[in-house]
Amino acid sequence: MPKETFLKLPEEKKNKIIKAAKKEFARVPFEQTSIKNIVEDADIARGSFYQYFESKKDLLIYILSENKDTIERAINNVLEKSNGDIFSMYLDIYDAMISKCFNGMNQDIYRKIFENIKTGDETIYEDMEKKKKNVLKRIKNSINKNNLRIEDEMDYDLIIQILNAITISSVVKSIKSPSKEKAREEFLKKIEFVKKGIIK
Repeated sequence: MPKETFLKLPEEKKNKIIKAAKKEFARVPFEQTSIKNIVEDADIARGSFYQYFESKKDLLIYILSENKDTIERAINNVLEKSNGDIFSMYLDIYDAMISKCFNGMNQDIYRKIFENIKTGDETIYEDMEKKKKNVLKRIKNSINKNNLRIEDEMDYDLIIQILNAITISSVVKSIKSPSKEKAREEFLKKIEFVKKGIIK
């Protein structure tokens, strides 16, 4: 995450750095991105970059979590209207993220970024995972346990982890996909498999 020096910068300068970084991260796969290109485009000294961020990975994680407040608001709205059904809750979360958090210009930028991040580069996603604990806790507290075959707290945590992983990967796939309808259809199928199981 950014250092205090970055947070204290004027908004205009912060936006210029973020815009330059988004452009670079959207240009090529992550391992080929260049801090040199970012600082030149943002018109800052290379030394200044390290006063603002630890590394380019640190900067990318910040960009990916830029929408965090929007996402949290969208999820909170879903939970407030929820009737405790875990499956319709995750469907509503998916729809809210696609329509409110990664739409318009954001969608184009994030599509390119997600296309260029290797799926195997788990460390980027691991760092983002740490930021989700409070959201997951709110989701967990909103679910009606009586409708589920759950024996203990571990089962409960596992089903939330599974649905969360399916939802996040499906949102990323939807952002990258030329067909939103097809991506949503695939997401619904995954949710149905979890809901009903696959054994005859």
